[in-house]
Amino acid sequence: MPENQYSDDPPIQISNEFADIRVRKVYTRNGERLEIHAHRRGYRILLDAVELESLTWQTPETFSGFLRASVGRDVDDE
Repeated sequence: MPENQYSDDPPIQISNEFADIRVRKVYTRNGERLEIHAHRRGYRILLDAVELESLTWQTPETFSGFLRASVGRDVDDE
């Protein structure tokens, strides 16, 4: 099997005015992964089932912290 093989399913694209991402299933030597690709920014990540499940354990504040770290603090945060 090649290093990463994509599923036959088409990628799912989710977009808004701030982001545009594509997700799809990838088969690797270590099992299935979900590839998340932000092609405008050039970022890509492969997540396994446990990593994906861990996202459900997070609060909205956790994701707000991710965004602050990448785009800067809100005026309300000062």
